[in-house]
This record gives sequence, structure tokens and C-alpha cells, in this order.
Amino acid sequence: MSTSQVITVPITEQQHLLFLFLPLKKGLLAEAIKAAQLIREAAAPATAPSGDLRKTTGVHYFTIYAQEDGKPTPGIPVPGFQSFPGKDVMVVMSIYDGQFDAYINAFFEIEAVVNGLNGLLHLIDETGIPGVDPDGPTSAKHIIKKKGVKKNAAAFFCFLMRYNFGDPVFSAGDKNGKYTFGTNFPGLTVAKIIDKYPKASEIWPPAPSDVTYSFPKAQKPDCK
Repeated sequence: MSTSQVITVPITEQQHLLFLFLPLKKGLLAEAIKAAQLIREAAAPATAPSGDLRKTTGVHYFTIYAQEDGKPTPGIPVPGFQSFPGKDVMVVMSIYDGQFDAYINAFFEIEAVVNGLNGLLHLIDETGIPGVDPDGPTSAKHIIKKKGVKKNAAAFFCFLMRYNFGDPVFSAGDKNGKYTFGTNFPGLTVAKIIDKYPKASEIWPPAPSDVTYSFPKAQKPDCK
């Protein structure tokens, strides 16, 4: 009887989930959305001083969603995302390659992204949350006081992990986690897609200005 082949996927080629629920000062959603958009634009592939940032961040997909305090998630008939009472919430979800710290560190290479992250920390409200010290060494307030995320990377990692439902140890395809997280192509990193996909530079040019994408609207199921 033959045994099945075991393929070991190195940590650097594993996919992980970031799923943040960031508590925001109430009434500043517009500013938070603006800061998130600036970070997104600054992290565009053509911006990275050391080349194509997509290879080092390893981000496959991401979502940023902001919701007001006390408001239900629109469009569904059951409770969805929730803010901590008295605060707004920003939800950030990302699928990324490799280690958590390497993924976040890659964004520190761009000054505009660092400035955007520091700006976002000014909008965080950690007061009144059980078990959270709003003035502690990993608090948004303390990181700002100590000159920002890049100079306090370890503290910033811990700040993010405090609000991260995702487990950076649990990779896609692993069966022993607190949620089901799968992938059809284990070990297929963003770097491999860019480097090995035929004509990748034409399909996904590193400079967004080189191409304009058009997205015709998909249709919803007719549920009337």
C-alpha cells in the first residue's frame, strides 16, 4: 500500500490571514477612510523605492471597511461587524504571504505609508476597553509619543495583534486552527505569480499608470 506524498510548505511561502477590528474615535470615520486610502495609494507597486513592493508584502487580497458606532452592517438581516460601544470601527482584512512581522515591515520602506499609519494611530481610541491599557507600551498613544510605527515596530506589531482575529501562526491549508482557512494552491506566493506567470509584467505592470482596468458590473441573483 503506497503512502501519500507529504509536501512541506516553507513559512515564507505560507498564506496567512489578517483580520483587524480597530477601535476609532467616534465621528472620525471620514478621516479614517481618507487615511486608509492614502496608505493604499502610497503602497502602489510603482511607489516602492526598492522595487515591486508586492513581492515583499505578499498581499494577495485586502478589504478595508469602516462602520459607525451602533449601526448594523448594511445589506444583511443578521448582526455583522460591531463596534465597541461609543467608538467607530475600521475592519481590515488581508491575505498575505510569509511571516507577520516581515509582511508589516515591508510597508515601512515607503515614507508615505509610514506617515499614513502614524496618522491612523491618531484616530484610534483604546480607552475603556477591558484588559487594554490605553497608555501602555503597545498602545497607539504610546507609539505616537515615541515617534511612530517604524521606530517602534515591535510595539506596533503587538498593537495590531491585539485587534487581530487572524492567527499569524495558522496558515491556509492547516487543519488545526480556530477557523477554517483554505487555499487551492499552497505555497503560491505573490512573488512566484509575478516572476513565473507568462507575461506577468504585461498583465500586472508594476506601474499602475501603464494600464487602465475596466470592470463591467456583475449581476446579482434574482431573488424576488
